[in-house]
Amino acid sequence: MSFTEIQVVPGPANYYCFPGALRELTNFYSAADLEQAFWVYGERAIGAAEPFLPAAWSLPSAGKHCIREHCSEPLISQLLTEAGDHRKVIIGIGGGSVMDSAKALADRLKLPVVLIPTIAATCAAWTPLSVWYNAHGENIGYEIFKQANHLVLVEPEIILNAPADYLLAGIGDTLAKWYEARVLLPDETACSVPYLAKTALKMAEGLRDLLFSDSAVALRDQQQGTLTPRFISVVDAIIAGGGLIGGLGERFTRVAAAHAVHNGLTVLPQTHRILHGIKVAYGILVQAALLNQQQDIRKLLHFYHQLKLPVTLAELGVSLSDREEMDKMIAHTLRPRETIHLLPVKVTAETLYQAMAAIERAGKSAE
Repeated sequence: MSFTEIQVVPGPANYYCFPGALRELTNFYSAADLEQAFWVYGERAIGAAEPFLPAAWSLPSAGKHCIREHCSEPLISQLLTEAGDHRKVIIGIGGGSVMDSAKALADRLKLPVVLIPTIAATCAAWTPLSVWYNAHGENIGYEIFKQANHLVLVEPEIILNAPADYLLAGIGDTLAKWYEARVLLPDETACSVPYLAKTALKMAEGLRDLLFSDSAVALRDQQQGTLTPRFISVVDAIIAGGGLIGGLGERFTRVAAAHAVHNGLTVLPQTHRILHGIKVAYGILVQAALLNQQQDIRKLLHFYHQLKLPVTLAELGVSLSDREEMDKMIAHTLRPRETIHLLPVKVTAETLYQAMAAIERAGKSAE
């Protein structure tokens, strides 16, 4: 593949985000189709979504499976067996793990997928991509699908009533779009850079500015239980904006060191309770330290403190002085295929450790 060749899958074929959006399901799928739907959902997610679901959810002929784990090959094999070969559509309700599992299942069955996110923690509902994990909860990579998601239905009221930590994680994950894209595409003026990648980088910059200006207000609106245009804008930014940037720019605007640091943290069991976007937000700080971007670090620390995002390993339950754990985490972060190696500087185990140590000091001094 040459430098200028990219596979562009901007986003889902159809996206709706407004109160009552779930009613659109019956405008796309007939009663006969929905009778042969296979629903996958999270245990808590279905409790939040059920009051908003159309009657098709209760059809006795539809298949259902509650997902309680990350997307993995054993899980998808189990779902393939349960779904059988007579389904018409796959419908996922929940967070990132459910979205990823629904997409992978639909890809294997060559069926359209409908995604109903109940939290705004990632762009998983938008992006035709699944993140894979092993039985130990460790990230082992991701798979990009050739077919776009068919329908995404976002009910803002469901997300408004979700725990605030999920929205906070979504803000952290989406903020990384700019910081990682800027590393992957440092010279946007080069004639060999695809136009759509340049467009995606500009979008990432705008997304960053929106998050800096509106995140605190959106979190306050959620705390007060008030559905406002700013809240919906931040939800759209997380679910749609973050996904659109990766879809337009492909490998030039996807992931770099921030997500690699997240992946490294997944090998430490105590971090499994911490949401994806929270760990990615920490990874942005580490990436900035590796690149000696002191101004960015100061701005990010101020923003993180404002939102109450963790800024140190200690806040993530990890001890910098536990060299056995740190060596394990660093080795995973520096796997040959990891995207941290896309940085314009060579990253070694020692430089990565020192970057995290620098953030530990800066985070504590900024308190």
